Amino acid sequence: MKVNPALLLKASTILSTVAGFLAKPVLALAQGNTNGQDRIVIEWRPPSQGINPTTSVGVIVSNAVTVVFVIAVLAVLFMLITGAFAWITSGGDKEAVGKARGRILNALIGLVILGVAFVIVRVAGVIVGVDFTNLVLPALDNRNIPSTAR
Repeated sequence: MKVNPALLLKASTILSTVAGFLAKPVLALAQGNTNGQDRIVIEWRPPSQGINPTTSVGVIVSNAVTVVFVIAVLAVLFMLITGAFAWITSGGDKEAVGKARGRILNALIGLVILGVAFVIVRVAGVIVGVDFTNLVLPALDNRNIPSTAR
């Protein structure tokens, strides 16, 4: 039986890489001080049903804006990954490479637009004096209603 040297080299490289990754956590063990001072406590709370009636509209709007930005960034990441995959699997076909390049370029343009939109929202908030990440709207109570409407 003849052994292919290239196959043997690939197998030994993969085996040594996997062994190296498996050995790393044993060497790191970066847990720091365990006397309770540096401990991070993460609490899990079950999600509530619906929206709390005491939640302000400003909190809902700022949370919605945050969710929209996160979804948009995830969409850009998905487009970058699919564009890179299409480029890798194009097999040298110029049309497929062009489509993949266009997808990656569009994703990067979208990322720039997201960044500019975020900066515009922050700058507009500073100019107007409103923090859009913690939006507080004035309360509407009896003092704000004209006396003829009561």
